[in-house]
Amino acid sequence: MKSRHTNFVIQICFDYTIPPFYVETIVNKLSGEKLKASYDHNKSSSLPKFCIVSDIPDYLDVERLERETKTAILKIPQYKGYLINLKRFNSVDELIGQNLGKNSRKNLRAKHRKLELNHEISYQFYYGKIDRNQYDHLFDVCYRLMETRFHQKKIYNRYLLDWKYYHDLFYPKILSKEASICVIYDGPKPITITLNFHRGDIVFSFIQIYDTDYFKYSLGDIAMYKNIEWSYANNFAVWDVSKGATENKLRWSNHNYLFDYHIFYSVHSPIHRFLAFITSQKLKLKQLLRNKGIIGGTFQLDRLYYYTKRKKLKGYAWRNE
Repeated sequence: MKSRHTNFVIQICFDYTIPPFYVETIVNKLSGEKLKASYDHNKSSSLPKFCIVSDIPDYLDVERLERETKTAILKIPQYKGYLINLKRFNSVDELIGQNLGKNSRKNLRAKHRKLELNHEISYQFYYGKIDRNQYDHLFDVCYRLMETRFHQKKIYNRYLLDWKYYHDLFYPKILSKEASICVIYDGPKPITITLNFHRGDIVFSFIQIYDTDYFKYSLGDIAMYKNIEWSYANNFAVWDVSKGATENKLRWSNHNYLFDYHIFYSVHSPIHRFLAFITSQKLKLKQLLRNKGIIGGTFQLDRLYYYTKRKKLKGYAWRNE
């Protein structure tokens, strides 16, 4: 049985392609902007008779191809996602004036001033151009900072064991302005690094990491401020921070959305119909357990994965692969 599972956001960000069940034009419903993607012709010549397309943000209008009459679809809402709708405000300062509470605004400004007073701070965005040696250095630093947090929090970071892949992926995308890196420096030392993908008028925040030696400055908030400031300057409409209800995301976001799962299956196959039903029930159960705070609350898979993956990570040298 030919089946496939593809992640919608990853596919449009990494490959700039769209699963072959949909029309090629995606619409950002928050701004009306069209995001053009193309089919991966290596995969679309023969459609799978059973396929799960995960992580489709519901603020994107993704239209199904009408000609696919032999394939049925089940739509299952899953995780909650978070974004900042930049269109609701004219500038980052107007946004924080309306979006953040009085204490949060005061705290942000105070720590921002203190950081710049106590350190040799500079801000750099790499978008369309970056020196290759500097790029390699930033990925080395980013990996080291993530690895440190991996052990401090004892939570599995799914990016670490595939770091060579991301290192190879990002460089050409920065040159083509399909991705960017935001860095806060203390002198020559990177202390926060944010990796972003760009599609249409949307910034998909992929990874944000900071040096914990500077924890007292709330670098997550300062990095968010600088990224949003840059997004306004470059005419983006949405800053998407994806899933995961961290304090930082909850404080800054002004729009919640859902990630949908689409299950495609052959209408002529009893096996595929049954498999689609079972899969949909599993997804509904998982979301019920999330809503009740069991998955992601009482029971955290990332903590379990930490203990199973840490030995493998110890012997991983991404630069030598």
